[in-house]
Amino acid sequence: MEPKLNKIKVIVPFFNPGELLTNCINSLLTQNYDNYEVLFIDDCSTDGSYDKIPACTIKIDEEGKPVYNEKGEPEIVDTHPILKITKCLNVVAWRSNTRNTALRNIHNGIMNFCTDPDDIVVLLDGDDTVLNKNVLSYINDFYNQNECWISWGSCIWSNGGKDFSSQYSEEEFKNIRKAPFRVSHLRSFRAGLYHSVSKQDPEFNCMKDKEKEWFRSSYDTAIYYPLLELAGFKKSKWNSKPLYFYNLHQNNDHTVNQELQWSVHKQVIEKPQFKQIKDYITGETL
Repeated sequence: MEPKLNKIKVIVPFFNPGELLTNCINSLLTQNYDNYEVLFIDDCSTDGSYDKIPACTIKIDEEGKPVYNEKGEPEIVDTHPILKITKCLNVVAWRSNTRNTALRNIHNGIMNFCTDPDDIVVLLDGDDTVLNKNVLSYINDFYNQNECWISWGSCIWSNGGKDFSSQYSEEEFKNIRKAPFRVSHLRSFRAGLYHSVSKQDPEFNCMKDKEKEWFRSSYDTAIYYPLLELAGFKKSKWNSKPLYFYNLHQNNDHTVNQELQWSVHKQVIEKPQFKQIKDYITGETL
């Protein structure tokens, strides 16, 4: 039997990544996987990076929102020539009207671009790259073999630093927000798992501050703690194989405003816990 080719949706948020975005694009469009799409989300960059994206043009309505076809996918008006020589099925580029930062843009991308609950969402920052052309194929095999709903992995740091990721214990899952945060790149999850957040938290307040504004830092903790709680221990898997190259530079969150990063982290771990679900299609709890 042929292995299942899950649809993989790669979401790439970025702000002023400079030439690093070119490396990111190249690492994605040279993947040897046959069933993936990429969404680039520009958060009001001022360095011209948006123009580097070899994206399709999608149809929009009068309000500027994507128009979807009968399959629930954005309707494509024009296709960039590079898609004729890559296995990537579709490249879409969005530009935020206001500076949102990564979390809100990722949320909008998942809700509009990853409509099938079986989609595997892969998160890649626009200033980083995947390590080789086999990464998405590896992710597909990892999900098939482990029957997981969410995964995280190991990465190589540009300064040679040591990655902090590891597997949580079953005991830690009883109150995972009290455990050290061990989720590093490459981060991925079933789209339906993310959509299941709305079953218990319709306004996604788990990812917002007291003023109901989206957190502007530490998107990884804001997204992953709820998803880990929803998935539970058996459906959450750590991958020890490095798949991601993490660039350290002056625009990283922990360089720009480490105080904000830790403040958001503290707010996230104090949020109410989510109940584990039976499946990510219905979001029904155990």
